[in-house]
Amino acid sequence: MRKLLRLICSLVVIGLFEVSLFAQGCAMCRAALESSAEGRFVARSFAHGILLMLVLPYALFAVFGIIIYRAYRKRKQRQRNPYSYQT
Repeated sequence: MRKLLRLICSLVVIGLFEVSLFAQGCAMCRAALESSAEGRFVARSFAHGILLMLVLPYALFAVFGIIIYRAYRKRKQRQRNPYSYQT
């Protein structure tokens, strides 16, 4: 337990020290990419990639949620009327 607490504390401290460095890197990369036409295309591609990585998990979650909801609804319907035949 003590080792886990030390590990978590050290990760938090390292994370707090590095926050400003991460922000500077992002601004410098953006400025470097947007200085040329090819760089602007790469920057736009990165932005689309980030959006794709954000949307896909939510879409998968929604699809699985709909599948589970339909299965639950179908099971409830069978419980209410067990002798009806569905085709």
